[in-house]
Amino acid sequence: MSGPLTDTNLQQAPGSPSSRQLRVVVRGDSLQSIAARHTGRAADWRRIAELNGIDDPSKLRPGSTLLLPGPAEY
Repeated sequence: MSGPLTDTNLQQAPGSPSSRQLRVVVRGDSLQSIAARHTGRAADWRRIAELNGIDDPSKLRPGSTLLLPGPAEY
């Protein structure tokens, strides 16, 4: 991958169900804001955290890559 991804430029996660996508965290992102943009519901952040093994959402770092669940996984 080259350069950070935006919500309008998500990429399919290799080797995963076709509905999963990868997203690179950018400065200012939170799991809640990512969930809100991805599903329209900020409360879905817990599923993203679970899928990515994130125990402490406050330690989300710019440049890290998140796997976003597909619609059937919420």
